[in-house]
Parts: sequence; C-alpha cells; structure tokens
Amino acid sequence: MSLLNITNDGLPNVLAVLHSRVLASKNAVPREELLEAVAPGGVVEDEGKQARQTLRRWTELGLFIETDDMISVLDRPSKVPAGALQTLAFTRRIACRYALSDQNNQEFWAAEGARSADLTRTLAWMMAQDVFRTRFGDLERLESEQIENSDRRLMQNSTRKTGVNYWSEFLGFSRQPGGDIDPTVAVRDVLPEILAPGEGMSARDFVERIAEQLPVLDGGRWQAVVLAEVNASALAPLQPGQVSTALSRALLCLRASGELLLQSRADIGSSIVLSGYQGIRPDLTFQWLSRPSMEP
Repeated sequence: MSLLNITNDGLPNVLAVLHSRVLASKNAVPREELLEAVAPGGVVEDEGKQARQTLRRWTELGLFIETDDMISVLDRPSKVPAGALQTLAFTRRIACRYALSDQNNQEFWAAEGARSADLTRTLAWMMAQDVFRTRFGDLERLESEQIENSDRRLMQNSTRKTGVNYWSEFLGFSRQPGGDIDPTVAVRDVLPEILAPGEGMSARDFVERIAEQLPVLDGGRWQAVVLAEVNASALAPLQPGQVSTALSRALLCLRASGELLLQSRADIGSSIVLSGYQGIRPDLTFQWLSRPSMEP
C-alpha cells in the first residue's frame, strides 16, 4: 500500500466524492450502492476500479469504516456544511489528519506497506525547502542531492512524483499552476483547532501548535525524522525563532487575506521572525498572532 502509487491506490478527486456521498447520508451506505453512485457501471472507463481502490485504501487508513458491506465515517462536521466547498474543506482536513497520523506512519521508511508514510515523509521534506527558489519539477534532483542513503529515499521512484503532486495539492501543501510549495490551505484548515475568532496567543506558541496539527511543518515530529537524514550542508538550519519559508508564505498569505493578524507586542517575551526570498527578514518579527473577531 502506498498513497503515492495512484494507479493502484486511488485519487484525491475520487476520495472527495466518496466522502461527500457518505457525509450526505446520516446512516451507513451500502458499499455497492456508494460505488455505483460515484462510478456508474458502463459510464466510467475503468469500470469503477479507481473508486474501489480509493475506498479500499482510505478504509485501511481509517477514514471510512466498513461493517457488513456498509460504509460509514467516524468523523462528521459539527454543523451541516453550507455548500460543496465547505464539504470539500472538511474532507481535506480529515484526510490530512489521517494521512499524518501516528497509526498510518508506523513503518516510516518502508518501501512497501508504508500506508501513508511515503506521502508524509515527502511532504515533511518539501516543507523544509526554500519555497521561493524551489518548484515541483526540482524535487527529484534535490532529493538525490540531499539524501544519500538509498534506504531513506522519499518518493522511492520518479513515477510516484505524480502522486506527490496530486496529494500535496489536495491536502493544501502546494498549488497550481506551477506546483509552488505553499501550505497556506493546510494551515487555514487547522486555524479553528488552534484559535477561535477573536482569540490570540504568542507567536512561538502558535508555531508549536501548528507543528502538532501539521507535523510536517516547522518543529513537527515527522519533519524532524526526515531532516535527520538530510545532508548537513544541504539545507541551512533555521535560526532560533526563525520560521521556514514554507510556513512564512502561509502566514503572510493568511495575513493578506485578513484571516490572521500578525502583531508586535513589547510585553511578550518571545518572538518569531519570518523568512523571505533573501533569507531571514528582521522586519517581519512578530510576538503575537490572533484571529479577527469577524472572518473576512
């Protein structure tokens, strides 16, 4: 099992449709009825193969529950989503949580049977790159330059790069066109789990909470495991309080959209400093982050 092998292990768009169909029902859905609704026989070219594989893989990962050929989910939104975009956002966040969970990353460096570990380790490494100078097409070359141990390769082979492309965009860690590394959507998705509207916390604590919710970002447990295998000279270590270019990009985008306030406060004893195209940005030093009382 490998999430990056999309030929055999499913696609993000198929997952979104399967999940939305189950969420739309208050009760469990018969397995064959669900598959027929998503991939009607005689209509889809692969005779429902992708739908079956996607359902099987994400059942193994725990997002779906199958009991006596009935499909249900454990996680449901606290209130009915207002539309398709809110449903998609919920699916994206839940899928991200399961993909990065401890239970699905126990065999972290396994070449086969890794559950979601091949995706997790690749995301963790991607988020440590200089996102202002790195594009998706650079990843194969950079991996070979930065990780010499063949037992610690990330994507394992070039064919899985397509899987990284698909899943990183779906989960909110990259964007098209161009394949820019950008975790803004993933960070936006976890904001409600960290701060309620009108609440704030020290910038250092906020970054630590982000690492707990998205452990492939700064200080996250999965990123720490991956960076231990990267050549010491390949990536410049972050300075105390410095935020990576990936997380800096997300924080600046959320500030620009009015979803997050980055503030200077003399009464806070710690601070963070963001990174830009030319490196550390002392002019972007903040001590306090908060969400506005009213969302834009």
